[in-house]
Amino acid sequence: MTQLIDVHAHLETLKDLKIILLRAKEAGVSKIITCGSSIEWSRKCVDLAENGSNLVEIYACCGIHPQDGKEELESLGSGYIDQLRQLVDSSKKVVAIGECGLDYGLKTDNGQMTTDEKEFQKKLFQEQVNLASELKLPIVIHCRNAWSDLLDILSDVSGQMSVVRGMFHSWTGSLNDAKRAIALGFYISFSGILTFKNAGEIVDVAKWAPEDRILVETDTPFLTPIPLRGKQNEPKNVRITVQFLAELRGKSLDTIAEATTRNAENLFNLENSKH
Repeated sequence: MTQLIDVHAHLETLKDLKIILLRAKEAGVSKIITCGSSIEWSRKCVDLAENGSNLVEIYACCGIHPQDGKEELESLGSGYIDQLRQLVDSSKKVVAIGECGLDYGLKTDNGQMTTDEKEFQKKLFQEQVNLASELKLPIVIHCRNAWSDLLDILSDVSGQMSVVRGMFHSWTGSLNDAKRAIALGFYISFSGILTFKNAGEIVDVAKWAPEDRILVETDTPFLTPIPLRGKQNEPKNVRITVQFLAELRGKSLDTIAEATTRNAENLFNLENSKH
């Protein structure tokens, strides 16, 4: 069976993890990257990766989500980036910074996000981009309703000496956004959203994206693909997304599985991240 890599999950949120990992192994999933959304949750990801599993190889991604991690920052004060750096440095199983990015999804009473909130998110994202550049790690990007601002930040970074690379997790942007992201050297990861009936332009992106820039994920326990919508998502379901992506592109499942696995290993340097 062709091996698969789930490049974005939240394993630390799951109960019955051993059973879930067994089902993942049976579905051909050999590696999973579990991603933090705050320093607290990132620490849990590192612990999970360090403790390991004899079923599936687990790696960690450490970062601060633009919304989910905000409350924690108020208690940490100005030293949060130093704490994040120390956490990343604590384990060779940490393969990326994230998930981080911009999320303009929450609205205020007048239907708009405040300028102060946008500036806070931009600063937090820029700090994590800088950390990724410093540590020479890829970044895992969350973007919601903020494509222009986020891509502008990355465009500015691309002119610097140390170019940051990474992936956009659970892609929901337009085809034009995808072309900008690819031009900047980033990868595009597709989740179960791709299988939804309202996937819209995401399908166009999935058909267009270069084969050496595509990745697949579950975002476990969220975004369960059709036909399992309504149930808790888990890494085994990444095979459903791979099959759907292959059919969209007129390729075999093995072809897309091999491409996404190779891309994940290249981006996250997975072969060299084991103890």
